Amino acid sequence: MEIEQQPTQTKKERKEQRRKEKEIQRERRMRARNVKKYALRGLVLAAIVVVGVGVWKISERSTITAELTVNEVLQVQDDDWKKGNPDADVVLYEYLDFECEACGAYYPLIKRLVEEYSDRVMFVTRYFPLPSHKNSMTAALAIEAAGRQGKYWEMHDLLFEEQQNWGERPAPEPVIFERYAEQLNLDMERFKQDVNSTEVKNRVVRDRNAGRQLNVTGTPTFFLNGEKIQNPRGYEAFVALLENALKQ
Repeated sequence: MEIEQQPTQTKKERKEQRRKEKEIQRERRMRARNVKKYALRGLVLAAIVVVGVGVWKISERSTITAELTVNEVLQVQDDDWKKGNPDADVVLYEYLDFECEACGAYYPLIKRLVEEYSDRVMFVTRYFPLPSHKNSMTAALAIEAAGRQGKYWEMHDLLFEEQQNWGERPAPEPVIFERYAEQLNLDMERFKQDVNSTEVKNRVVRDRNAGRQLNVTGTPTFFLNGEKIQNPRGYEAFVALLENALKQ
């Protein structure tokens, strides 16, 4: 049987063939790099779009939050602790810390205002326990728990009147507030359960977070008809503010 002989290439032809093969390989590498390059550009563009949308949404939410600060945060809630005329056009909010000495100093002043203006003004108290006061949160929880048994204002007044006896301690002391709860004839089993409940803690934290939205940093902080006011220097100065608000 005869074997077909392959034509023998010259040196020049072999060189030309190698050149063409290298050219083909070079074109393939270039196409592969281009595919990767355009794919990367597509991913970067997609990421930019996603980030842009995310930033826009965050910005939009921030704007909404800013708009809600006065319109929503300073609205009287059903479970706010309040005294006075529920239909009043004038509303005074007080963000307070029951261990705060300044709040204690304003306590008799505010109590007198409530007695004299309860027919024309709504007075709302909100919790704002400060981390520098070791029993501020403990006191707030105790007062809220007392409120669950209809004794919010009794505990409110008692803690301010007794502030010098329990304030400025180096660590939380829940037993102190249990003694005050006993003094008010509260159901102690229920009181202890409420003090340690998530519901009561969330109620206090809600007020504190609302205050932070309003840029409250210290106590007491007052808002009169949606406007933060400088703490008045005495009863007469506070009366002047309320009278001016009533005229408007």
